[in-house]
Amino acid sequence: MSNTTTSPPTHYKIFCDESCHLLSDSSNIMVFGAIKCDADQVANAIKQIKSLRVVHNYHTEIKWTKLHTKHLPFYKALINLFFDCHFLKFKATVVLDKNLLDHEKYNNGSHADFYYKMAYYSLRDFLSTPNTTYQIYFDYVDTQGNNKASRLRDILINRMHGNLELSTQVIRSHESNLIQLCDLLIGAIGYVNRNDLAHLSSIKNQIIEHLKVKSHRSLNIASAPWEEKFNLFLFSPRK
Repeated sequence: MSNTTTSPPTHYKIFCDESCHLLSDSSNIMVFGAIKCDADQVANAIKQIKSLRVVHNYHTEIKWTKLHTKHLPFYKALINLFFDCHFLKFKATVVLDKNLLDHEKYNNGSHADFYYKMAYYSLRDFLSTPNTTYQIYFDYVDTQGNNKASRLRDILINRMHGNLELSTQVIRSHESNLIQLCDLLIGAIGYVNRNDLAHLSSIKNQIIEHLKVKSHRSLNIASAPWEEKFNLFLFSPRK
């Protein structure tokens, strides 16, 4: 009889959000971000965020597009919480100059195909641990969300050579404090990297400065591949 024991599989949950993902909108960038959390720590993370909400009297959905100056201490505390929690990790892919994207040449003429590539590059480093199960949650964007999530699941499993236990689910952002946290982070990153704005928002600039201090990095320079806590991947289309 063998004495070998098999460790139970590790379980992670990943919470995703995207910004300026449409090909034709007012922004010339796209951002896809994801927060990875040990599944057994998700309840702990949510409890801590809810506690901050009570302390700072903040009870609405956290959205980069709806910031209020009076809530700056809450936003800073939320960023502090992310960096203090060792079980939370973040990665984002920033697409620069999306008007230069040549879908006909590189993406089978499909902006959706490019979206899947962007999501794959954001998530692949989160899915590299063997004997691990993953649940990925996507923010509801439109009625095609479930189809996109299912398609992305198939792509991820195929690219990881099938050695992956993975499920996907679409939820609405107001249901998830961790998707809302992801929205805040990718909002700051997107704002810094947009060259079509005057960057005059005081509240946004203060949040960005705090995030730069906590992350010890600029938000418009790619991270080293081995950086796990707060990783940025910048993609520039070929000219």
